[in-house]
Amino acid sequence: MNNSLFSKVVEYWRGVYRGVKSVLGSCVTALPYLFNIRSGDLRKEVTEQYPDPISSRTADDLPPRTRGLLFNDIEKCTGCRECERVCPARCITVDAEPEADPAKMWVSVFDIDFSRCVFCGLCVETCQPASLAHTRQYEGAVYMLPDLVASFGRGHVTAEQREKWDAWRKTKEAEEAGV
Repeated sequence: MNNSLFSKVVEYWRGVYRGVKSVLGSCVTALPYLFNIRSGDLRKEVTEQYPDPISSRTADDLPPRTRGLLFNDIEKCTGCRECERVCPARCITVDAEPEADPAKMWVSVFDIDFSRCVFCGLCVETCQPASLAHTRQYEGAVYMLPDLVASFGRGHVTAEQREKWDAWRKTKEAEEAGV
């Protein structure tokens, strides 16, 4: 029993010794920086100013398969919501309404929340009309979180637009009935 107490005390003092040795080693490493010793060697500036026109990356410097920010060509988009379904981060919101031609959809809302996007590319792969694509733009810094939501939709259909569609439908039906 006396032997186990002695070994515990020895182990305790070994731990204290290792701790003091570690702290002193850290101080020896930090002292030249604190007292500006050999300032030419230690104080080299390694931080680059942003944007630095000489060393900053451009779109041409990026690898060919870079997944930058997403872009949706709303004219090609059919509003099928496949991208919204496949997105693991749930960052895409699509709202579509029937257009004047029943075969087409009016994509009123197509929002991408880049604060949630993980840039996996699943949405781009599943987009049948190929309206969704990754751009070469990778800088998306903003000051306010709501500014990270990109809106590509056409806006909700107005009553005036519905009247135009109804008039178009009536003329289309009249042409088909007269033929």
